[in-house]
Amino acid sequence: MLSLVSASPALVQPVVGRSSVVMMETPAPAPVARVGDYGFDPLGLGTDETFIPFREAELKHARLAMLAAVAWPLQEIFHPILVDLLRSSGWSNTFDTMVETGGKSPSLLNGGLEQWETFPALMSAVFLASVLELKDVKAREADGLAFNEYRTDKQPGDFGFDPLNIAGSLDAEQQRGFQEKELLNGRLAMLAVTCYVAVEAGFDTSIVRFTPDLFEPIIFAPDFRAFMDGAFSSASMDGAIDGVAY
Repeated sequence: MLSLVSASPALVQPVVGRSSVVMMETPAPAPVARVGDYGFDPLGLGTDETFIPFREAELKHARLAMLAAVAWPLQEIFHPILVDLLRSSGWSNTFDTMVETGGKSPSLLNGGLEQWETFPALMSAVFLASVLELKDVKAREADGLAFNEYRTDKQPGDFGFDPLNIAGSLDAEQQRGFQEKELLNGRLAMLAVTCYVAVEAGFDTSIVRFTPDLFEPIIFAPDFRAFMDGAFSSASMDGAIDGVAY
């Protein structure tokens, strides 16, 4: 007796029994989801044609945002300290570029970018970004691609820069997890920088002053200092008789 089981054009595999040959269906492998794909695309922008250029742009913005998310509050914390340190060391003519912005990081909304003291930093950032972009354009040009065309056999955002061999030492599954984490952290960083800009523009105060609990060093927190004072005072009494250390 011969029976056929086929409900779809998927692959079929014969199974031979004692008195019959049954064509058993072998399910096709499920497509692997792309890195960072959470199924959220209400405008339908992520097509096969736009995926690679959009992912390249997303990774560039994500990496810049991760740097900015750290550098923005650090600048607001350490800039006044460095200015006071230089002035107390005899450099009394040290110019404070954040006076104009009231302690906020210079930006398009906060102002302060027109000061000539900020010009070297801006030009350095533009130069470094231009060098990286030009290197990528030249590499794609060598492959016969236009400036707005990308290779489909290369991971988006891969510039071949891994001096510590962090990603190169991982297997395929670990590399995928590493890419997921980078993209997720980059998206969170883009949201964080947007919040920095919105808070400082809307409330006219620096982000480190608006949310001091997030950016104040833990050694300056009152509860932490009280804990440390109590811990050290208790420890100091372990080697004392009637309050006198021995």
